[in-house]
Amino acid sequence: MKVNVAGYNIDKGLIDKLNSPVATPELISAAYARISRSNKSIEDLRKEAITELEKARKTNTNIIFEMGHSSVAEHAVFNIDILGISRALTELVQRSRIASYTEKSQRYVTFGKDYIVPKEFANRPKLKQPYKQMMDTLFEEYEYCFNALNELYKETKPELKNRQRECLAKEDARYILPLSTKTQMGMTINSRSLENLLRRLSKSPLKEAAELKDLLFKSVYAIAPSLIRYTEDDNFSGIVNLEKVGFTDFLQQELPWVKELDMENKLNIIHTPNNIDDTVLAAIIYQQGELSWNETKETVAHLPKIIKRQLWNQVFTNLKPWHKVPRAFELIDFSFEITMSESCWAQFKRHRYCTIIQKGGSALATKIPPSIKKINRDKIWSDLNTQLIRLGSSLPPKLAYLSPYFRTNASLVTILAKMNLREIYHFVRLRSDENAQWEIRELSQLMAKQVKNAAPQAGLWLCGKSEFPKQSS
Repeated sequence: MKVNVAGYNIDKGLIDKLNSPVATPELISAAYARISRSNKSIEDLRKEAITELEKARKTNTNIIFEMGHSSVAEHAVFNIDILGISRALTELVQRSRIASYTEKSQRYVTFGKDYIVPKEFANRPKLKQPYKQMMDTLFEEYEYCFNALNELYKETKPELKNRQRECLAKEDARYILPLSTKTQMGMTINSRSLENLLRRLSKSPLKEAAELKDLLFKSVYAIAPSLIRYTEDDNFSGIVNLEKVGFTDFLQQELPWVKELDMENKLNIIHTPNNIDDTVLAAIIYQQGELSWNETKETVAHLPKIIKRQLWNQVFTNLKPWHKVPRAFELIDFSFEITMSESCWAQFKRHRYCTIIQKGGSALATKIPPSIKKINRDKIWSDLNTQLIRLGSSLPPKLAYLSPYFRTNASLVTILAKMNLREIYHFVRLRSDENAQWEIRELSQLMAKQVKNAAPQAGLWLCGKSEFPKQSS
C-alpha cells in the first residue's frame, strides 16, 4: 500500500509566487480522469498532466462535458472569499449542498450601518431615499437594543464575562437587522458545484446576483477554463405558473394566514414512518447476517422486548458526541413543517443534507425575542416591521423581486423539511447543545421530543452534546 498527497489548498498569495501557468487544479482533475482508462500509475499520470497543460485541459473538456462524467470536476476545489454581499443573497449561494461556508456571524460580531442599496434604485430617487432612511432606522434600533440589552444583562447576569454578555446582547438585537445587511464569507467549493452555483445566480433577477456571478466566473475561469461551461440561465425552472391554467386557489395576495400563525405549534410532524425501532435494528443486524431483508425484519419483529432492549444498549455503547450513529438510521425519514425567524433559518439552512422546500409569500408576522419585550421595544419593532412591509409593497410590480431586501431577521420563514434519522441526530446534537442559539434550540428540542415519541429506542440518544454526560449516567 502507498499513499501520496496529490495536492492541497494553500493561500492564493503563495500560489502567485510560483508564477507558473500549471499552478491550476485542472491538472489533478485531468490526471484522475485518466485513472480509469490507463495502466499507468497515478503518479505518472499526474507528472504527465503537469508537463502537458493543454492536453490536460482537453482531457477535462472531453471527459467532463462530452462524455458526461461530471464528477471529475469535483477533484478541483476552490477556496473563495466573498465580501460585501447581502444576507439576502447568501440564500442563493449557500444552497449548494457539496460546499463549505463560514459566514461573518451576527451573533458574535457587532455590525455597523453597512447594507446593500440595490443597483435597481440607481435612477429612482423616490424609491432609493425612503429605502435608505428605513435601513438607517433599523440599524439605529439595532445599536440601541444592543446597548440596552448589554446594560440589562449587567444587572441580571453579573456572572457573565464582558464578551459573553455582549454576544448575548447581539444575539437578540440582530433580529431587527435587515436582510440587506452586508456580510462576508469563506466558501470552499468544487468545480462541479461552482458551475451549478453560477447557473443558479444567472436565474436570479437581482443585479447583485448578476454581479456576484460575473466576479466568480471571471476569477475561476482564468485559473481553470476547462472545468466550467454551463453557467448561463437555460430557462429550466422546475416550477409551475398557476395563473396560466386559470387556477389560483393556492395564491393569497394578502396572506391572511400569517396573522393566524400559532407559534406554539411552530414544528409539526407531517410524516412519521411505522415500526421505526424494528426497522433500524433490523438494518443493523442485516449487515452482519445472511438472511434476506424481509427475513431479517420478520425475525426482529418476533424478538422478545427484553432482547431488543439489550441489542439497543449494544448499539449505543460507548457513543461519544463526535460519533455518528450507524448508517442504518438513514432508512428512516421524517417530514416536518416548521415556522421560524430568518435569524433561525440562517442556521437551519446549513443542514443541507436534508430536503428543504421553502414556502413562498411575504410574512407579515415576526418573531420578536423575549428579551426585546423586557427592554420595552417590542411595540417599536412591530411598527418598524409594518413600515418595512408597506415600503416593500409599494415597489413597482417589475421590481417586486427586490422584496428580500425588505425583510428583517425577525421575519418568519415556513419550510417543509424531510430529514432522515441520522441527520436528525446530527442536527439535535448540535442545536440542542447548551451553547446553541435559543430559538433553534427550542426547535431542536421540539423535534427531538416528537421523534422520541415515535421511536423510543432508536431516538434514545437524541440530545445535545452538553447532555451526553447526564445521558451516559
